[in-house]
Amino acid sequence: MNPGEREQNLAGTTVVRKAVRSARLQVRPDGTLRVVAPPSFDVGGFLLENAAWIEERREEFDRLADEGRGREDQILLHGRFYRLLPGAKFTVDEVSGDVTSPSASTLKSALTLMLREEVADRLKGYPDLVGKEGPGRITVRRQRTRWGSCSSAGNLSFNLRVVALPDPLREYIIVHEAAHLQERNHSARFWQLVSDHYPDYRAAKTELQRYWVILERNLVWGSLQDAP
Repeated sequence: MNPGEREQNLAGTTVVRKAVRSARLQVRPDGTLRVVAPPSFDVGGFLLENAAWIEERREEFDRLADEGRGREDQILLHGRFYRLLPGAKFTVDEVSGDVTSPSASTLKSALTLMLREEVADRLKGYPDLVGKEGPGRITVRRQRTRWGSCSSAGNLSFNLRVVALPDPLREYIIVHEAAHLQERNHSARFWQLVSDHYPDYRAAKTELQRYWVILERNLVWGSLQDAP
């Protein structure tokens, strides 16, 4: 928190008091609220004024999260829910539907390696995007707001959550970030590059919104966010 900011947590609502001109309201995917407001602003009245919109957003998030409802304690991996069980080492049993791991830290490390290896392998299929020298570093991180990024130096970073997604969506994210090696912004030329390699990218963007909400509500992925 920056100097001059004050944060309160009240019954599912986080209120950040800071020197802003007007209040801002966010409904998070888990249904909780975040309000950024001036020190003397009437937050209670503000929430009452926006009650209908808040309820509408919560209903939308509930709809998007429907596939994961009742399975929040399972791990979503490659688009499939698995039971997470304690075990001596990391394993994925597609027949039984079980994933085993001795700890959250081991699980995070194994999934990080799995995704990094997949990204490196898939990038080989897009030589026109990665160029002769290829990308810079490929890293996997626990990003909180986006699926991936491309730095000005050509380094590619992917959210660990990408490994939770079905194959077509993992492919889209890799194509999207690889296209940034040619076009750093989201210009018309950038989207043409993406479309050339992934024609159904608009549908993929919509599906990613749904999976983001599911993962935000998933207890296993929530624990991985803070695992060492």
